[in-house]
Amino acid sequence: MTISWFGLSSFKITSKDVTIITDPFGSDTGLSPVRGSADIVVSSDPKNGTCNNFSSISGNPFVITGPGEYDIKGVFVIGTPADDHEGSPTIYSIEAEDIRIAFLGAVKQTHLSDAQKEVLESSDIVLVPVGNQKLLDFEQAAKIATQLEPYIVIPHTYNIPGLKLGFDKLEKFLKEMGGRADTEDKLTIKKKDLVGDSTKLFILNPQR
Repeated sequence: MTISWFGLSSFKITSKDVTIITDPFGSDTGLSPVRGSADIVVSSDPKNGTCNNFSSISGNPFVITGPGEYDIKGVFVIGTPADDHEGSPTIYSIEAEDIRIAFLGAVKQTHLSDAQKEVLESSDIVLVPVGNQKLLDFEQAAKIATQLEPYIVIPHTYNIPGLKLGFDKLEKFLKEMGGRADTEDKLTIKKKDLVGDSTKLFILNPQR
């Protein structure tokens, strides 16, 4: 499996013959729009302009925009509401190649409910927003990420060059997590690599 990052909460997850793109955004963010071919598109909040640029994705993908259980080409996706309000954003578990990813996109959380933890339990990788104080601040993000006890945490939705939105810089979250992180253009991982008792923090360079 390979994970790369476009910026904000948009990732490209490539698993064997299946490509997943999360939260595609448009040019109004100040960044180049997310483009490419995908088999699956996952949106944490289809009403949010930073998560719903579906027209830029080619390949006739299966688009997931809310809670439910989905099985597409051997990729298993479970969505659970971020809160109790109708039409609220969605938190997802994405499983491929026996690797389970907890995807927290454009969601506002102070903690995880028991129902959310049940969906996200045994997550190997957590993708968590860290710089938008209207969603999660860096302290809440660190608490939620470590609560799931993953092998890998990848932060997103923080200030990067070109972004017009007023988000915090990554450094606050890094300090909260202990300051140690590896930086990669993309993360290539296999299930057998996910071993050990400690959580590793990976920073992905945004792909243009």
